[in-house]
Amino acid sequence: MDNPFRGRSARWWAGAVAVVMVVAALGLWYGALPLYHWMSARQARKGAISVATNVGLHLAESDAVAYYEYYPSFRDSSAYLVVESESGAGARELRRASGLASCHPADSADFANAPPEYRPAQSPTLMYCESQVVPADGFLRAAWDPAVDHGERTYLWAIEM
Repeated sequence: MDNPFRGRSARWWAGAVAVVMVVAALGLWYGALPLYHWMSARQARKGAISVATNVGLHLAESDAVAYYEYYPSFRDSSAYLVVESESGAGARELRRASGLASCHPADSADFANAPPEYRPAQSPTLMYCESQVVPADGFLRAAWDPAVDHGERTYLWAIEM
């Protein structure tokens, strides 16, 4: 004897599976991509800060990383960061604690890869510092302009060796 509900049940399950597959595909399409971008941006930010800290950057709790670029590479990763401190004194402490010495007026600095809003404008008051090269670690380079925002914004290159 045939079951009259057998055909209907199979069609119902096939329809339910199709609906679940469509919902899953839409969820992956609209949900996974933003999640992936968020995770990779978060990893790049952590990587950039990690490279800079490994070569001597000492961020205070009040310092904010306004912009970052991370260039991962085995043995010689680098990062470009724009750090905004709450005050000019906080920025000076950041540079002092990070071991940035031998400061002089900047004649030229390599900021070509950074977007225009995150690179220092050429000015006669632009200052440039470099940390001591530690062969096992790397070094920091910094630029800032004391005439702009009291020198609260510091542009940093961190290079691991």
